[in-house]
Amino acid sequence: MVGLRERTASVESNPLSVGHPALQSEFERCWPWIEASLEFGAYKHNGKIWPTHGKKHVWDRIYSGRAFFWPGKDCVFITEFINSPTGLKSHHNWLAGGDLDEIKSMMPVIEAWGKKHGCHRQLGSGRRGWLRAFDGYEEIGVRKQKDLHA
Repeated sequence: MVGLRERTASVESNPLSVGHPALQSEFERCWPWIEASLEFGAYKHNGKIWPTHGKKHVWDRIYSGRAFFWPGKDCVFITEFINSPTGLKSHHNWLAGGDLDEIKSMMPVIEAWGKKHGCHRQLGSGRRGWLRAFDGYEEIGVRKQKDLHA
């Protein structure tokens, strides 16, 4: 196999997809970062953590082509398209984790890929600190949660 570590370090302009020989091994390698990202937004009640998706759910979305897997050397992104009924198309940073400097270096490539695929904007949600990490992004709302079992 062509040096995957070198490939990911240089950040290719396309996500890994079905048929790539390293897709599953790279997913496994990156899973701890993906899992941590899922846990950040999880519902937590009585000591139990309820993430929105499990490992199989994330894998199924990547394998079916509904999500796009971007492994780096020391980080990972998983993105998806959101098609609105008005025609607005967004490229959403669904999950990300790992080394912040590498994440920042990958972002322009991911944004360009979204634009190339007809997206009007790049979206992401998470901690407010992400706004400080990237140029050109603005806060467009607040995500809230209420515990209905409290």
